[in-house]
Amino acid sequence: MNRLVTLVRRIALLLGVVVTIGCGNGKQPLQSVTITPATADAQKYSGGMVQFSAVGLYAGGESRQMLSSALSWCASPGPGVCIGENVKPGVTIDQNGLAQCQPGSVGTWTINANSPPTSQAAQPGGEIGASIIFGSATLTCP
Repeated sequence: MNRLVTLVRRIALLLGVVVTIGCGNGKQPLQSVTITPATADAQKYSGGMVQFSAVGLYAGGESRQMLSSALSWCASPGPGVCIGENVKPGVTIDQNGLAQCQPGSVGTWTINANSPPTSQAAQPGGEIGASIIFGSATLTCP
């Protein structure tokens, strides 16, 4: 019985090392998100529908297209994280970054794309927390 327990512990330890090495290498932290187009006038797009996309800049200088569906998109009064009090009605934006002004909407909206929470980091006071990186663009409705 003791040999079985020892064997199971060694296998678990080995698997833990393999997973840690496999998941930790080659992933650079996300530094910033840039949304394109940076500014858009809905009247200049077919059907008033504007497709936004995002490029992530990672530590080490690598840039790559981010999957729009992996981001949280919202229309708000200003740059920031997509949360209830920072969402401005008048523009709809789907999970893939496709935005459209609602009928009767006039003015300027900020389109935000939030990354999933980044890797956990120690915060002041020793707490562990994750940060959200976001990028912003501007959409003008007629």
